[in-house]
Amino acid sequence: MTFLLDSAVASERRGDGRFDVQLTADWNTANGTPNGGYILALLQDAVMAESKHPDALTIAVTYFRPALPGAATVTVREVRAGRRVSTYDAVLVQGDREIAHAVVSTHDWDATGTVEHTPHAAPDVPAPDDCTDVSDLIPLGMVPILDRYAYRSPTVPGWLSGQPSGVTESLCWIRAADERPVDALLAGAMVDAFPPVTAEIGHLASATIQLTVHYRRRPSTVWALGHVVSRHVIAGYHDEDVELWDESGQLIAQGRQLAILANG
Repeated sequence: MTFLLDSAVASERRGDGRFDVQLTADWNTANGTPNGGYILALLQDAVMAESKHPDALTIAVTYFRPALPGAATVTVREVRAGRRVSTYDAVLVQGDREIAHAVVSTHDWDATGTVEHTPHAAPDVPAPDDCTDVSDLIPLGMVPILDRYAYRSPTVPGWLSGQPSGVTESLCWIRAADERPVDALLAGAMVDAFPPVTAEIGHLASATIQLTVHYRRRPSTVWALGHVVSRHVIAGYHDEDVELWDESGQLIAQGRQLAILANG
């Protein structure tokens, strides 16, 4: 079985770190352009095809301009091949325009250290089956990216019930619509797959300027719990922090982005 995300990031390797890709509108946001997490997954997938290590550790993407559905190329360059951590950069280009640039660090989870310090546990929320299926509250096709996932929430978000709470924070379970197991590729896409919590102050559409994801383990889960917080909205720009936890309460990934509100 080929999962939706894998089809969406599939590429043709041309050699010398170059890949041909075909962007799809199936991952478009409320802005009508491909989702930033989808673009991140495209870049990360190409890097991992070149990496000497098996696992992604971090990825930092700067978005220069919106992508468009259609043909594009990704060029990957090895910056440093290290014993424990290697670094690559990747550029997504459409026509003669650079769309996004990523710096990616890779490593091997089987060759890591042993020091652990986890001062807080996963949020205490009901299991996905005991939460509200909020996917049913969003009309199919209204925002294509939201159709690629299923969402379960302990409570219905205020903005979805017509009563925005004013609190830019949410807890929500997420899984791929086709139940693809979570790995680093899907986790990276998921970090940017939640409706912006700025919807609770009346602003749903935003565009990512810079997004960084840190991967914290090889996940083994289908559902992931997202704790999403925007702490400051200043001059139309907002931050967004995401912690992604697996079904057993282990941290999978952390993301931080700066985004611009479409009507900010």
